[in-house]
Amino acid sequence: MSQTLHRTKLRAPGRGTAARYLRSVSARIPNTAIRRSGIVPGADADVRALERLVPSENGLTVFDADTQETSYGICFFDGLPYIFDTHRKGTQYVATIELLTEVVQPVRVARDSVDRFRRNARAAGLLPIPYTGCFFKGNLHIYAFSGPVRGFDLAAIGNTADRSEVTLFKIMDRLKSRIPGPIGRAQRELLEGKRHVRHTSDLRVLAARWKETGTQALPNRGKRRSL
Repeated sequence: MSQTLHRTKLRAPGRGTAARYLRSVSARIPNTAIRRSGIVPGADADVRALERLVPSENGLTVFDADTQETSYGICFFDGLPYIFDTHRKGTQYVATIELLTEVVQPVRVARDSVDRFRRNARAAGLLPIPYTGCFFKGNLHIYAFSGPVRGFDLAAIGNTADRSEVTLFKIMDRLKSRIPGPIGRAQRELLEGKRHVRHTSDLRVLAARWKETGTQALPNRGKRRSL
């Protein structure tokens, strides 16, 4: 997993402004799902803490962070680049990876498949955030999920920015084989120019980093901030 710079998309520039992300519908995790995925110690508490920071109701999720710690970060899994952000809210830090960067056309993926992955993510301690549309303005972030999937985030929490990011990357590495096929393919297709992204700045960052590193996916935990 390597990291570079992250976004200025639809938000005020500079650290300490704007945040980014999330939206989710609460879902209980059946015991069978926990046994299959392997429960992570403290996972349930982490998800509950994330839900307090990022409240959801009726398909809408609102997140209003205090500061932005990492902007347009890039990490690699199986040779593909993914955008991640990290923000502070109070004394906690939330790191979010764009499992699927927002695309224009919804991805054809079975709802059962999405729900199953969401249960696996929650059992591992991450907050899953599939969304149909999102809105950013300053520190205000609103995500809506009504069924069609145009984007998908995963969020982790920690008491430092580094801790939240390391937690996110470690769990993502364990969950990557469980990502629904259509969502994984859609992320690759947008890099290959076969799908249109909602924000062209996202594609520029992803494509440049992908071209620069090729299929390199070696870990590099030194975090670099945006200017």
